[in-house]
Amino acid sequence: MSLKAHLDPVAPGDGKRRQPRRALQLETSGVLPGGLEANVTIHNISAAGLLLETDLPLDQGETLAIELPQVGQVAATVVWVSEHLYGCAFDVALGQAALAATQLRADTPGGAGSPAPARPALAEPLGIKLNRLRRERGMTLAQVAAQLDVSKPTVWAWEKGKARPLPDRIDAIAAALGVPAAELGEAAPDRHAAAVVEECRIRIATACGTEPQNVRIMIEV
Repeated sequence: MSLKAHLDPVAPGDGKRRQPRRALQLETSGVLPGGLEANVTIHNISAAGLLLETDLPLDQGETLAIELPQVGQVAATVVWVSEHLYGCAFDVALGQAALAATQLRADTPGGAGSPAPARPALAEPLGIKLNRLRRERGMTLAQVAAQLDVSKPTVWAWEKGKARPLPDRIDAIAAALGVPAAELGEAAPDRHAAAVVEECRIRIATACGTEPQNVRIMIEV
């Protein structure tokens, strides 16, 4: 799916701290409200969040206010950044009806959903997935921690991507969240991820005056 949208830019002289929630307006039947011009492309949307692309600057931790059909305004927080791609997580997971209505906008004939997106949808990171599943089941960090016999900060670190549970804990985590263990699996890194790493390697080498093969990038998960 692909859906056009308009994100309110930061006014000159205004810091982002004055705009805690910038409005993101989605098109309807190929038209944006008020004759606004599209400056955002939404490549993928799920119950947990969305993947968007824009030339406008966004910071990790920034919150967007999004108008969705059958729901109204919902908040989504930028959780990761990669060049012009931004992964956003909804503060409250979408219900199936709201998700279906939003996806229908992208699939409307003549709308922005006709061409296939140039970039692939990225797999939902494990931490975001754990957070989403826990919230969907109305569980607290303390409740999950008690079931797994670990500390509350440990579960928090898993959800924030600061740490990763050991493989032998996956079955217990899945059982605590009431899902099959396979649902907590993650797709292997795709070509897009590899391209991002290689581009970063070249930029670092250029900035430091060395060759790309001399730059080593370590990714902690």
